[in-house]
Amino acid sequence: MHNYYLLNALKEKFKCHSVSINTESKSILLESNGIYNSSFSISGYKNISNYLKFPILKNAFRSYTDKKISKLYSKYLYDQPGLFEFMDIHSEGFHFLKTFSDKREKTLIRSHTPFSILRGFYNHHELKGVDTWFAFNREKKCFNWAQNITTPSHDLKKQLIKIFKIREEKIKVIPNILDTNHFTPKNNITNNNFHILHVGRFERAKGVETLIKAFIFLAKTYKDMHLTCIGYERGASFERCKNNLIKENLIDYVSFKGFVDYEKLPEFYSKTDIVVVPSEIYESFSYTVAQGMACGKPVVASSIGGIPETLNSGKSGVLFNAGNIQDLIEKIKSLYLNETNRKYIGDKAREYAVNHYSIEALGPKYIEYYQSLVA
Repeated sequence: MHNYYLLNALKEKFKCHSVSINTESKSILLESNGIYNSSFSISGYKNISNYLKFPILKNAFRSYTDKKISKLYSKYLYDQPGLFEFMDIHSEGFHFLKTFSDKREKTLIRSHTPFSILRGFYNHHELKGVDTWFAFNREKKCFNWAQNITTPSHDLKKQLIKIFKIREEKIKVIPNILDTNHFTPKNNITNNNFHILHVGRFERAKGVETLIKAFIFLAKTYKDMHLTCIGYERGASFERCKNNLIKENLIDYVSFKGFVDYEKLPEFYSKTDIVVVPSEIYESFSYTVAQGMACGKPVVASSIGGIPETLNSGKSGVLFNAGNIQDLIEKIKSLYLNETNRKYIGDKAREYAVNHYSIEALGPKYIEYYQSLVA
């Protein structure tokens, strides 16, 4: 949603044009708000991929598809005036920057989390079939070719400089935009249970297994604890979590809600006492952290990547050491036992989110930055 809010902020001063893979709902959303949208259909490519059974064939076909789509993008973009922005680096941005060196001066990369950083947090099994050298080499070239880069945290800026040897002055730090009118406090807690909310994928690297182990320990002592998990219920990590809960006779203490639409997310934040973001993979900016803050909830989050910055260095939430079950147990327990402190932290979190992540706070900063590039 950051793209949508960013384009809405920029359209006050610029003519904005979004180019993407065809998604009908995305096109309707953008065009209904006065943002011109162009899209390319890849349905034919997807249909062919469904018939390929072997990973090596799927990867080869994906590379072929990426090149075809990248050429479509580049052909369309070359004759367009103004600035060109790519969100992180994929085949489209690489092909454009490689082919049209004369466009590099006016090309911007909005970096969230490059794969070159993420790869260090995945194990060998999780990276099976991924050409990590090619991904790193492609990102390194693009970040050096492009003359303008934005990151949502100072930590990511530091990481990009270290990994890709980028000049510091090329990188501007501006947090991601959050709709604090959509994510807003509501007092909807209706029973005496203590509710914990987790929003995220069921992956080892997202820390959900660490959360489940901490929850099992706490729920054995405090019988009024309840955990709600939002995210697709699939994969090996989900099966391990479910089996551990069944083994401890605590499966009824956890609600698995599957995927929840963006429009309905605030409803779940409003019904929880705390939000836990246990990520064990690099995050430059955590939307879940920011959403929980904007809803006035205390957020317990791992101290990794840019998450401490999102939480104002722990002044607007609670940080724990990533992957440390005992530390997470202690941080959740301290909030469970102190309702006054929960209320205080939640209020501070809401205040910080409005002042630092809202459209009203960040819109002018993005406009000022883009104006400096076209001056």
